[in-house]
Amino acid sequence: MIIRKLSKSSLDKEPYLVWNEFIDILANENMEDLSEIQKVAQLSFLYDSEIQNGGHLQYFENHSEENYQIVIESLKKIGAISQARTLEKAVNLLNSLSRRPIESKLSFVERALEGEYDDLDSEYYETEPTINDYLEKYLNKNIKEFILIVE
Repeated sequence: MIIRKLSKSSLDKEPYLVWNEFIDILANENMEDLSEIQKVAQLSFLYDSEIQNGGHLQYFENHSEENYQIVIESLKKIGAISQARTLEKAVNLLNSLSRRPIESKLSFVERALEGEYDDLDSEYYETEPTINDYLEKYLNKNIKEFILIVE
């Protein structure tokens, strides 16, 4: 388990440091070094990051070896039920497609222009509350799993 230490005095001046350290753990630490509670947050964060950057196509291309059911369960654990349902639909679509491998940036762009995930991407982007909203609540509920506040 990875825990960041922050001093109470620094938090009094800069309360956003808790969020910054939380995101640093999710973005930069190896999953095998994380507790189960931390893994839930990391999987949810990584899914959201990929979708925000390139939609479900990018997520599936960059996480082709992912056990998507674990990600779906992680989204549910943080409270992101609607996003979990969107991912379930996207996985069902992925499994129904006859896919040729994406071998270059150009073939990625060509595939993206086909728009196979456009409706699901739009559904995801329109969903409120956002993953960040759920992650903030999850952090507040599990802060001791991520941050140690010292004097």
